[in-house]
Amino acid sequence: MKKRLFTIATLFVAVAISVAVVSCQKDNETEENVVAKSVNNESKELLNRIYAFQELRDNINAGEKSDGSMSLQEMRDNIDLTFNYEHSQHATPFANATLDTFYVAMPTLDANGNVTEADAIATYNAFETNLEKLMASVDDDMNLAKNFSIKLPEAGTKSGNDIEVVFTLGTRDVVPYPSSGPFVKGDDYYWGKMLGRCDHDSTVRITDAAVELTRKFKFTPDAEHEGILSYIYDVEYVGYKSYEDPNDLFPKYIYYNDTTLTCGHRWLFYECVYGDEEPCITFDEMNCYWQSNNELLVSTNGALHWGPYSGSPYYECTIEWKEYCYGRFCYKLHDCVVTYAKIFYGNHE
Repeated sequence: MKKRLFTIATLFVAVAISVAVVSCQKDNETEENVVAKSVNNESKELLNRIYAFQELRDNINAGEKSDGSMSLQEMRDNIDLTFNYEHSQHATPFANATLDTFYVAMPTLDANGNVTEADAIATYNAFETNLEKLMASVDDDMNLAKNFSIKLPEAGTKSGNDIEVVFTLGTRDVVPYPSSGPFVKGDDYYWGKMLGRCDHDSTVRITDAAVELTRKFKFTPDAEHEGILSYIYDVEYVGYKSYEDPNDLFPKYIYYNDTTLTCGHRWLFYECVYGDEEPCITFDEMNCYWQSNNELLVSTNGALHWGPYSGSPYYECTIEWKEYCYGRFCYKLHDCVVTYAKIFYGNHE
């Protein structure tokens, strides 16, 4: 609630308006309470959906018969909510994050396009089986998973008749988290490849410009929700690039040209070099990318703040380094993979 500042000329004026000020404060407090209750009610409703689906799953897995059904979208939403609730470690800071994918077969639809409750639960069980197998095959400490994006199949796509599940895989970030504030003098990093700072100190080659920028854009709860359990759903991943790619080397990435830049040539790092040069990004240039990402992604008015498919708001993003070479000429650059997600809060009951 914004406070209004009144300039009072005399004590009499102060007395005259005091009743109005108190009344205004009461009205605003009432509006805040209504908003808070609305948020709490939405959280309770979503949690109740999760609990109901969990109960249905436990009963059917225990051998109980069911003759109920649900729409395909309802099945997708129930699995989205419950799977992220049970398996997404989104509150844990990740390092070396990357995207992974698995596919789950679509259940059979009846004449009305609905799914039986038994088939919906079987599909959920298949989600868990696929994730368990994938995580069991990991042998490089990438043993954490979060932010599961669940997309139903579309005609003519690579996934065919399967449900596509994209998620983030990574290790726990052992660096103090999150980093705070913009970069300062001395925060000069090589562009990628975990080459560390540009001062050639080999003892700190555990990071790079992409890693440090990523840390600035990892999700952290606001002060109001700090310490409260959070839950996510309707996750969507979108990859963005700030350069035109005539050879379409990264077809899943969307090209976006920011014409409102106030510093730098692009909103993500991009440079063509000759030979074995490893570009160094100085602290002031790092701040350019930090500023651009805040304006494009984090701001609710940003051009890339909302997921193009899900309509979910920006949640966090990962800055990735990439390079491709033609003879002795190499393009060294950053891409941005944005996680969009809806979030709600509520403690376990």
